[in-house]
Amino acid sequence: MGLALVAMFVSSFLYRAENPSRVVRTDTPAMPQGMGGMGGMADSGPMKEIMELMQRQKDEPDNPAVQLELAERFMMMGAYDRALIFLEKAAGLDPDNPQILNDKGIALYNTGKAEEAKAAFEAILAKNAADFRARFNLGLLYKYALGDMDKAAEQLRAVMDSPAVDERTRSQAKSELENPPEAGDKPAK
Repeated sequence: MGLALVAMFVSSFLYRAENPSRVVRTDTPAMPQGMGGMGGMADSGPMKEIMELMQRQKDEPDNPAVQLELAERFMMMGAYDRALIFLEKAAGLDPDNPQILNDKGIALYNTGKAEEAKAAFEAILAKNAADFRARFNLGLLYKYALGDMDKAAEQLRAVMDSPAVDERTRSQAKSELENPPEAGDKPAK
């Protein structure tokens, strides 16, 4: 029996030595829990898009747009921890991109890191005080995660007063301002 185990080990070792391309890669992020074993579902829809983007990321590792696109796909699936992997890489490649910082703030909030999310939104506003999207998200963060209605109201009023804001966001800011949070409330995504 022991001889058989040794023979299996040696043959396995020799096979690996002759076929080095058959190794497990640890430098590419794993798919979110529950995504493996989906059979033919990976051939279409969101999984196909993610697989194509992962290939593009492999081909263009220093392209922040690819990193951002991957992050946004994972965010749409609710895999915020996975999205943060790509957002961190994108932020390293394009640190002043407000879309990357905004998405990073949203992902951080959704992973329970409210203070870090606040810093991401504030970094956007430090560069562009007129960015109503970052201001709106900061207002929601103050209202729901940080429990500071005065600061939330200040941010939401600024959104409502912004000449650049679209009517839908202005209406949402007004609604958030008029309705105090109830126990267990979370902002609309």
